[in-house]
Amino acid sequence: MDQRSEDEARELGRQGGIASGAARRRKRALKEAADLYLSLPVSDRRKWNALAKRGVDPEDIDNQMAMIAGLTDAAAEGDARAGRLIVDILGEEAGGAKETQGQSTDMQALADLLAHPAPDRKLEDFET
Repeated sequence: MDQRSEDEARELGRQGGIASGAARRRKRALKEAADLYLSLPVSDRRKWNALAKRGVDPEDIDNQMAMIAGLTDAAAEGDARAGRLIVDILGEEAGGAKETQGQSTDMQALADLLAHPAPDRKLEDFET
């Protein structure tokens, strides 16, 4: 077993707790910085115009919306990882087994398609 004295074990535990707290603070600061950046307006006028042409309300055009639009474009182009990420963002479990409140059957089928692509099923089959 461990041959450390009680004082030595206590000191190591204290140092671990201090390091753990510092790591939590760094992680929280990073999350706050990312949240701040994503909430900033899109600075590239071409990207802003592209989102506005898609029907996004000008108030809602920020870096987060641009990121979601990029993910959606990538998923529509066939990027399975982008599709899976969108499904995860929407709150789906793997395989689309859980139906969220108010989610339509078509949305469930789309989530299934993105999670498990099949050659005979197309994205166009789920457009409303």
